[in-house]
Amino acid sequence: MRILVALVMLLSAPLAAWAQAPIQLRAGSGVGPGNPVNDALYDLAKALDQKSGGKLKLDVVISNGLAKGEAAHLEGAQLGSIDIVPIGSAPIGGMFEPAYQALDLPFFWSSREQVWKVMDGPIGQELLKRMEPKGVKGFCFGGGWGFRNMMSNKRPIHTPDDMKGQTIRVQESPTYVAFMKALGANPVPMPYVEVYLAMKQGTIDGMELPSFTLTSDKFQEVTKYYSLTRHSYPPIAYFMSMKRYQSLSPDLQKVVGDSMQVACAAHRRYEVAKEKQDYEVMRKAGTKINEVKDLKAFQALMKPVYASVEKEVGKEFMDRLAAAAAQAAK
Repeated sequence: MRILVALVMLLSAPLAAWAQAPIQLRAGSGVGPGNPVNDALYDLAKALDQKSGGKLKLDVVISNGLAKGEAAHLEGAQLGSIDIVPIGSAPIGGMFEPAYQALDLPFFWSSREQVWKVMDGPIGQELLKRMEPKGVKGFCFGGGWGFRNMMSNKRPIHTPDDMKGQTIRVQESPTYVAFMKALGANPVPMPYVEVYLAMKQGTIDGMELPSFTLTSDKFQEVTKYYSLTRHSYPPIAYFMSMKRYQSLSPDLQKVVGDSMQVACAAHRRYEVAKEKQDYEVMRKAGTKINEVKDLKAFQALMKPVYASVEKEVGKEFMDRLAAAAAQAAK
């Protein structure tokens, strides 16, 4: 009898160990070390581990280690090859859900706090829900990629005329293509992973990028001028593969939801703190920074951009977004 009991215990031991093994998840991002997005993902990993009692482990892979570019990361989440991804509004709007295009309208937002209020409200929740039929579960909007500004190796930007004739890389989004055309520039949609070499070799004259992505990915090494146009602020949504989410027990689904909120809040804090450091990094590398004092001339050229986006997303949605933005600005 003792032998039989010992045998049963021996055989059941591997099964018990297997049952207790943590669930391993993978998160991917397309930016390098020091970016607030990655710091938020590291906080997410800690929160998942702590809140699940060690049942959920998250491996964070940065610098396009799991996929090349934001769109490819989101496709990975759709397919289930990547579990968690933070994705900005531009590639979502350009390739997955048109309504997100409106979030990137140039000169639409006056402050990041205004964006956050709208994304935390009904509009933001609606946008997250719209992605569920596409195979991903949206939880929250963190910060963003920061206010985007103009980079150039040809000349600093002071007026719209300074943009004329410049070949500018843009995100793979109709909004950004229309924006550059309105300024008289030549927009070139290009995956982000190709841009550093293009800037270095002179294939493009410039691009538009927020400060902390510029510094985290070392663009100060290949950029002469950085002009503070603050023309757009693309918020970042945190998604999980729907297949993976639905495979979790209800208690672990709640852990994921709670942990995502931790990550989104952390992202906003990191973003504000990091932006203050970036300009000094650029200056030390030799990049010249200038304020664009009068944006009215730029704004006056944006009517065709707004019209093209409204055609894509619908007047009803644009009206609701504009009303929410106006309320959040008060």
